[in-house]
Amino acid sequence: MVDVAARGPARLHFEELRFLVFGRALPAVLFALLGYRVLLNLVAQVHGLPNPPTVASIARGPLPTALYFCFCSIPVAIYLGRPRARAHDGRLVARCAAFTGTLMLIVVGALPAPNLLHLPSQAEWVATPLAILAFALAVYGLVHLRRNLSIIPEARSVVTSGPYRLIRHPLYGCEILAALATVLARPGLWAVVAFGPYVAVQITRANFEENLLSRTFAQYREYARGTYRLVPFIW
Repeated sequence: MVDVAARGPARLHFEELRFLVFGRALPAVLFALLGYRVLLNLVAQVHGLPNPPTVASIARGPLPTALYFCFCSIPVAIYLGRPRARAHDGRLVARCAAFTGTLMLIVVGALPAPNLLHLPSQAEWVATPLAILAFALAVYGLVHLRRNLSIIPEARSVVTSGPYRLIRHPLYGCEILAALATVLARPGLWAVVAFGPYVAVQITRANFEENLLSRTFAQYREYARGTYRLVPFIW
């Protein structure tokens, strides 16, 4: 017969181990590997700058990449030190949407593909400030979100500071903006094809998170009524 008294501590140890592995270590490793890849790209771009470097050459190369490196590196420290969530959405559909949105652009960016569109050269000049704005705001959002960051929908607290005073999902908005910048700068086949589904997945993730936070925190519903979802002053 199974010792019922012994099952409690064993279950607690298992839950703690699962949280340490899947809630901290694996996400931190994922972002660390992505950050390492971005760092290699950043070093290559710095070495490729003209001598002397111009403002335009820095803006079109190392600057957005450096901001993207910060966006990938900050979550490593966040995941290693974040506490357990008060609640989470463990449904398969929520988990699939979360991991699909996180990995989609990583996979798409790694796949070689011919250009699907031939945009005028001015499109790259639009893409550059969009990418800089997107990654700068994303880093700003991470600084305020801090240990509330998660891949799957989880509830730890309600963040209303920084960009969250205006919109409820600044990170998703910035990621969509960065994806648009990527399409304008390098309109490869997979980037163009994946852009629409990527936007749909991010909106779906936002819906799952809002439903969870509304169920967990009574003050979130009032906060949601006074803010926009993804686009300031529009939606």
